[in-house]
Amino acid sequence: MNNANKGSLVAERTLKALMLFSKKKYLSVAEVAASLEISLTAAYRLVETLNNTGFIKREQSKEYSLDAPNILQLYNMVEQDIREVARPIIKKLAMEFRESVYLSIVHNDNSYYSFIEGEDSPSQVKWSEHIGRAYPLATGTAGKTHLAYLIKDLNESEREAIISKMELTPYTENTIVTIEKLKKSLEKILDDGYCYTNSEHLPGAVGISVPVFNFKKTSVGAVLSVFMPNSHFDESELKKYVTSLIAEANKIGKSIP
Repeated sequence: MNNANKGSLVAERTLKALMLFSKKKYLSVAEVAASLEISLTAAYRLVETLNNTGFIKREQSKEYSLDAPNILQLYNMVEQDIREVARPIIKKLAMEFRESVYLSIVHNDNSYYSFIEGEDSPSQVKWSEHIGRAYPLATGTAGKTHLAYLIKDLNESEREAIISKMELTPYTENTIVTIEKLKKSLEKILDDGYCYTNSEHLPGAVGISVPVFNFKKTSVGAVLSVFMPNSHFDESELKKYVTSLIAEANKIGKSIP
């Protein structure tokens, strides 16, 4: 193997090692070695390199975890890229729909989500949201869409582990408050490719959300949503909203690695 190929292999392993921490907060050298199918010696060299460059840190348990400052800097760079791409698209949709449009992402612990960009409806009567406020993942149309695609490729026990931890707070009489109903709702989202709710989180508020896939179509990096008072909503136009949202979500997804 020549030096260029060796360098490429090392870079690939390093990125794969970092991605392991998206699934588990703490990892031992042995777990890294097993996941990447490399020797303990090679895994030790890899994690020590990441440790020395500030991307991971060694815990007292001798396991490793992501080191916040450098990872947060990279995260903010990616998030900013998404926001810059999404901003004109969101503004365009808000004017087209004359309703509020928002983009949201999941927090690293997969328990909460936040809106990171949005544009309020130009109408006097509208639904609006605070950028940055965190909501439990099973809350609202955007949260359920995030959750549906988060568990999509997991096995049954892995799904149960995540869903069983969800906060099911009864915000309205339409809020889903049982695990069984939540599961059925998530299955419908995956079957339909979008989520539609009416007064589940806020009385009188309709939400429609679609996933924003990354450019390889291998994962969901964000969710694009439109929100409106239910007095503005005609269910016969649901497909129109979904079609427009999906088309614009695809454009945003090109900025997500």
